[in-house]
Amino acid sequence: MSEALTKRERKARIRRGQPIEALGLQFYPITMADYEEFLECKGVLALRMTSLAKQSFEYITMPFLSALWAVDYDTARATGKPVGMTGRALLLLCLSLRLGQDEQNKLNDVYCDRSNPRNLLYIEVTQDGKTVQITPVDFTTTVRPLIAEQNGIELPDESFNPELVEEEQNIAQEKAAKLHFDIDTLIASVAHASGMRECDIDEWTVTEFERRRQAIDRAVNYSIYTQAEMGGMVKFPKGNPYQSWCFDSEKGLSPALKTTGELKGNFVALGDIEQAVAQGTNQNTDQ
Repeated sequence: MSEALTKRERKARIRRGQPIEALGLQFYPITMADYEEFLECKGVLALRMTSLAKQSFEYITMPFLSALWAVDYDTARATGKPVGMTGRALLLLCLSLRLGQDEQNKLNDVYCDRSNPRNLLYIEVTQDGKTVQITPVDFTTTVRPLIAEQNGIELPDESFNPELVEEEQNIAQEKAAKLHFDIDTLIASVAHASGMRECDIDEWTVTEFERRRQAIDRAVNYSIYTQAEMGGMVKFPKGNPYQSWCFDSEKGLSPALKTTGELKGNFVALGDIEQAVAQGTNQNTDQ
């Protein structure tokens, strides 16, 4: 049985870095000791399902984990090599459950339909000697949102047109300065600004680290922009973009981001996309 937590209790536990029980398992916030693996895997958890429609509209009718498995299966059949999305999602699950190396190696118990190996039925995980079966529906409705919430991963709004979202992201990346990303340098910078040793940060949760990094950015930007504005060095047409050292400015949605409801005309031949996504979310795979 899962703990019946109120939203306030759940939020408090996440803020304190405490585990949350779900599906009979204890889910922990991932720590900075596994930050590199977390960065490699978190993109899969935040994958926009509607973006898979480029490959096959069928994928977005499936539960999240089933879709990842089907993409890997289809790619392996076509090219001889899977994309590896399922593996990264399961590694993130292992980190969240804090399974040891031996237990991670046992996470090969992935069960599919014998008559159709493309159809994932469930996975088995063992934590503290207790074995639990997680179905794709469990992963969609419970596991994915919980891991995301515990580790500061923002899940996408599936109602937005994926092509326009991708285009906006590409434009933002082109405008951004090119920086050489290095995990050790990032950790050293946050440690320096926090007056701590780098090795002490290993014990932090990923959420705590990201919030501290954002707080440092916000404070520095607020100071620089406010001083520039007060000194008359620059005038911001839409106002100072950093109005507070402790809060972010609200960001409105781009007018280019239309919902699928506004774009239904493009999907007439394929049926109702919202209904398809809903069916995929609620689909029962225990066959």
